[in-house]
Amino acid sequence: MYKKIIARWQVWSGRAIDIWSRGQYPADVLSNLCSNGFRYDGMVCGSMEGFLQSLKQQYLAKQRQICSMKGKNARKMSVTGWQTDQIVWWKGQAIDRQSDAFRSLVKGAYRAMFEQNERFRTALMATRGKRLCHSRGERDSYKTILTEQELCGILTEMRDNYDRRDKTQELEAKSVGRKRLIYLHGFGSSAASGTVKTLCEQLYDFDVIAPDIPVDPAEALPFLRGLCMNVVPDVVVGTSMGGMYAQQMRGYNRICVNPALEMSEKSTVLTIGRHEYYNPRKDGATHFEITPEIIRHHAEMEAHQFDGITDDDRKQVWGMFADKDGQVNSEPLFSQHYQQVLHYSGGHRLDENAIVHTLVPLIRSITK
Repeated sequence: MYKKIIARWQVWSGRAIDIWSRGQYPADVLSNLCSNGFRYDGMVCGSMEGFLQSLKQQYLAKQRQICSMKGKNARKMSVTGWQTDQIVWWKGQAIDRQSDAFRSLVKGAYRAMFEQNERFRTALMATRGKRLCHSRGERDSYKTILTEQELCGILTEMRDNYDRRDKTQELEAKSVGRKRLIYLHGFGSSAASGTVKTLCEQLYDFDVIAPDIPVDPAEALPFLRGLCMNVVPDVVVGTSMGGMYAQQMRGYNRICVNPALEMSEKSTVLTIGRHEYYNPRKDGATHFEITPEIIRHHAEMEAHQFDGITDDDRKQVWGMFADKDGQVNSEPLFSQHYQQVLHYSGGHRLDENAIVHTLVPLIRSITK
């Protein structure tokens, strides 16, 4: 009781943030019940509450279902059977609730949410200089999947580490002339594409970072913005659907190669059903599903993709368009917003000739 009184006084005096779903910003966004979506270890998480409640389920199908839920719906799925033997589950593996393995798993999930979810990351960094508490949280680790101390400890550590990020490596890399390039692949592809291999070979003095992009743009866009914040690339290169995402990475040099700016309206590729990846993904996935909801998310994103463009943005974006692109024709729409356009001989998908003779020289020119 005494601790709660102290916490309330610190909150009242502006020295602390009491995390609560009904609290004022940023306390509400930091609550596990807030629908901060992210992807972790190949699983879609609709909220942190969804992830935490799913740990109480032994069977993968049920775990996947709960993991994808929004906060309040996931909380309704809570069970207490795990408390007897203190065993929780992740993807078929039993884990001791009181073990370091459990703490590492949960910390990894929070890191993934911090990196991928812009809303959560912004809210957490808005608490700089303030103590975090969760007065409504349970304190006994044998009764709850996450105690107040564990929650606030994880959040505080992430926040403080983000502010204390060691810049030594970055400075060393720049001192020897190394630059950073983020490559964003097209629809149904992955970080293992041939384009990535060729870029790594041609740009031997660059660090090429190529993520597997989540299928749903509601996950993909905040994930990629978080990646850019962490990597601070010298240039972002995107092809096709990746070009559409690259265009929205404001504040960085961007090259959009045959960008698919209107996939939800004109694409014959973005169709409902089960699809196979062109290349293997890092999480081992070979297939993915396109749902009506994902198509709707594409349409919503596309409707706002050019919002707030500044004069500086126009100077930082280049479009590369093939003369024989039979799949996408976004140059007219692109040219309504940006002026820097190059043309090359080829089709929609980049080939080695276009990479070597057009894309790589452009990259070097931009980052010179």
